[in-house]
Amino acid sequence: MKLRTILGAGLLLSGTVLALAGEKTIVSLRDFSSSELKYAGFELRSPVTVHINALGGGGSHGWTYKSNKMFAYGWIIDADTRSLVWELTASNAAKSGNDRSFDGTLDLKPGRYEAYYTAYGFAFHSTFTNMTVNVDHRDSPLFGSGGKKDRHFFSWLTDWWSDDITDDWNRRSGSWGMDIAVDESAARQVSLFAPPFTQPDVVLAETKLGDDAFVRSAFTLSEPATVTVRAIGEGQQGAECLDCSWIIDSRTRERVFETSWQNASSAGGAKKNLQSETDVHLGKGTYVLYAITDDSHSMADWNDAPPYDPLNWGVTLRIRNEKERRGFAVAPLRDEQQVIVRMTKIRNNESRSEGFTLKQDAAVHIYAFGERTNNRRSMADYATIMDAKTRDRVWTMDVDRTHHAGGASKNRYVDEVITLPKGSYVVTYTSDDSHAYDDWNDTPPFDKEQYGITLTAAGDWAIAGIVGKYVEEKDKNIIAQIVKVGADEDRSVRFKLDRTTRIRVYALGEGQGREMFDYGWIEDAKTGTIVWEMTYGMTFHAGGGRKNRMLNTSVVLDKGEYLLRYRSDDSHSYGNWNVDPPDDRDYWGITLYRDTVPGAAPAVKPPRPPIPPQAEAPED
Repeated sequence: MKLRTILGAGLLLSGTVLALAGEKTIVSLRDFSSSELKYAGFELRSPVTVHINALGGGGSHGWTYKSNKMFAYGWIIDADTRSLVWELTASNAAKSGNDRSFDGTLDLKPGRYEAYYTAYGFAFHSTFTNMTVNVDHRDSPLFGSGGKKDRHFFSWLTDWWSDDITDDWNRRSGSWGMDIAVDESAARQVSLFAPPFTQPDVVLAETKLGDDAFVRSAFTLSEPATVTVRAIGEGQQGAECLDCSWIIDSRTRERVFETSWQNASSAGGAKKNLQSETDVHLGKGTYVLYAITDDSHSMADWNDAPPYDPLNWGVTLRIRNEKERRGFAVAPLRDEQQVIVRMTKIRNNESRSEGFTLKQDAAVHIYAFGERTNNRRSMADYATIMDAKTRDRVWTMDVDRTHHAGGASKNRYVDEVITLPKGSYVVTYTSDDSHAYDDWNDTPPFDKEQYGITLTAAGDWAIAGIVGKYVEEKDKNIIAQIVKVGADEDRSVRFKLDRTTRIRVYALGEGQGREMFDYGWIEDAKTGTIVWEMTYGMTFHAGGGRKNRMLNTSVVLDKGEYLLRYRSDDSHSYGNWNVDPPDDRDYWGITLYRDTVPGAAPAVKPPRPPIPPQAEAPED
């Protein structure tokens, strides 16, 4: 491939590039006063020398500024390999007033090519003014509405900057562009097509994504296949994704692929444009491809230089083996009619709970969204699943099992399958005082309508006949109970044991600084002697605010009469919480059980171990 510059060969008149005599223009991308990206495709059936005439903006130098970056420029890529062939740069273009021009030829081999031109931004330089801004045409009164931005480029020009800058933009943007011509004798060797060229082995593509995109596409493989995943998006090496994609196995909800910018390469243009291409070996089954973007820098509006392959912003799947490709089929997304529990659109300072009963062991799909705390070690908005009888937490939405949910880094979500034994369960969800549905203090997650938790049947089993309504009944194994304790209460319940008995104590209360403020104890009814007391050292975090404490332990009491006691202070109690309530707020108090009911087995998701209680942050 050879590049030659032609001196004095082309003519530029009022932004119109005129082809040389005996040439035919095959591509013309001009006038960027109302567009930020234009493109065209052409195919060469034999080696052809093309004549490129382009005018762009950038690469400015002066007394108080210096930049080699172009903000209006064109480039050419190979349509088959998607690799760069030529680009207008500050180094290969000549000064042309405030702009830069290129007039030269390029020898191209037979093949398909795509030409692009962008004017994504605008830079204005003078002795006292140096500015570079994004050009966003959405909602512009000059070019129509329909975009999402409240403030656009032209508003800033009108409101904050001088008429000189506005005039400079209007004059220069209309002249920017790029023409590609060939000798008339070679014109018959050229045909045109609309980019992007799609390879015949592409089986699925979620591309041309705009801002705040969230797309899902299901597919099936009747036989194992090697799938090549090509992703182009925005991110930083080693950081969580901004514009990215992943694939899950619909049966297990395991991620079989996810975009990782750690080993990604530059996608051209802005430094944050990254691309990756990975071969993924998938077995027979059903899969779901996900792709998300954040609220800026996409096909809707590039706030920095776009990638070399902007029309493939998103993710593309290819299967190169023809036999394997025949086993691929797009599948409908499975509906969610098999819903067991749904608590979504959770708002600030909410505490919800809902129970259900399983009449046999069952695999359950958990889809939950929440918020991570600033220290990143615990959750601020989260869900739990408790055994309704033992009050043990069998599943907790702790940080370790969450993925980034798009948007702000504190957005987290869970998409997994667990197995629950036969029994009754209570699902709870607790949110703090900020960043929840319809009142986000930062960028929301990608599936914000599902903020909360949804449980559905995992697999082919039907909930009819297996899932029943949970009705809370008085547990026959309860010996004594004091619950839903309010502020400044001192309550007691007398109970009698006719023989030595092993008792399970389940209690929730308020504690901080190694001291309990709402707590329970057991007294000998005749002597008033305390035979057992709830101390801070035997408790652990009960969810919600850090001072919510709980215990679930066993004690042995001799035959006799006893008083179950519980005392609370003047704040943070049932119905009057001054920080987030505990997960099991209805049991704020103390309950004694005959210790004859075996503890429910924890939720199992191989190869993970049983789930420990949610980790708590250290006290201040």
